[in-house]
Amino acid sequence: MAEKYEVRIEAERFIHNDLSGCAHEMLQIMRRINLPDETGGVFFVMMSSLIFSAFSIEAKVNFVGWKVLEKGWPERASLTEKIDLLIKVLPLDLKWGERPLQTIAKLSNFRNTLAHGKPDIVDKTVITHVRPEVWDALKGEWESSVTPENVERCYDDTEKLWKILLDVAQIPASKTITHGGHRLS
Repeated sequence: MAEKYEVRIEAERFIHNDLSGCAHEMLQIMRRINLPDETGGVFFVMMSSLIFSAFSIEAKVNFVGWKVLEKGWPERASLTEKIDLLIKVLPLDLKWGERPLQTIAKLSNFRNTLAHGKPDIVDKTVITHVRPEVWDALKGEWESSVTPENVERCYDDTEKLWKILLDVAQIPASKTITHGGHRLS
């Protein structure tokens, strides 16, 4: 007869660490690419950094909400509703018209546009005095967000909000790290 083992596993897995790490890595790759000479791949690197910044801030807001409100945290609420709730229950001096929340709102809209991608049909005629760049007609509005400056701002502001939330909620950074172990008998 084969041996049987009882394994007791205890772990706290916090996805925000992985998402934030990916956003940071994409930011570092963008910084290493020679931007004036690169026109293709860096766009997707910047896009990835923005997407992962959006994912990570939502996961971080969920983490703080889970720590502060426990079972009362509204998992299905929008990011805006979740942040508004944290503003009500914590002594946060944050306003949507100011950074970092202003940036977070734009980042969330960017993420939602990509996550819920729909056809964007354009049918218009314009008169111009300069020869138009044909590729510009194919760009979506969201593409204007994919710039090195915006990638930097979004990453910085998501990190700023994270630090504010941890400070005000009095959550030590050490409690935000994935950890765990197991015992075998």
